[in-house]
Amino acid sequence: MKSKTHKTLALVAMLISLVFVVTNVTAKKPVKPPPDPDQTTAECIVFTGDLEGMAEVEGCCPNAGPFPAYTMNLDLKYEGGATAYYGGPYDGKLFINNYGVGRNHGYIVQFWNDDLCFEAIGGVIDNDKKSKVLTVSFNGEEAYFCETDGDPIFPLVSFELVRTSDLTYCQ
Repeated sequence: MKSKTHKTLALVAMLISLVFVVTNVTAKKPVKPPPDPDQTTAECIVFTGDLEGMAEVEGCCPNAGPFPAYTMNLDLKYEGGATAYYGGPYDGKLFINNYGVGRNHGYIVQFWNDDLCFEAIGGVIDNDKKSKVLTVSFNGEEAYFCETDGDPIFPLVSFELVRTSDLTYCQ
């Protein structure tokens, strides 16, 4: 008799478990609301110093692109301090992101168009997570600069990069 009771209880327990499994599987999952069309992923990206620029940029800067359009004013100097002849405003593409790890951690800034390219790696990073403002300071660091029809040069650059989701910073 005890054996029949155990079998009945086991069968009832299995049926109840099956009911829980089925109801859990068929239960409606919460649906995420669609993204707000007014919500933006734009950032304010500002350069001051040897590189100058300020713009609201959308979708910057995953490793595989897109590389947003940006207008940069270059005031690069030769090692002796003379202003390089290619100084001035240029329209081009921008890439900025963390670079390296550990003791070699820095930031990379790349800017290019059909006539020139520029790259600086390094800087001192201050990422204030509370205010959501990233500041990178380059102070007299060697950069790589090239023209499409000339030899590369390695000017020393000093500039500050500010990257923030607070778009009022660009106004």
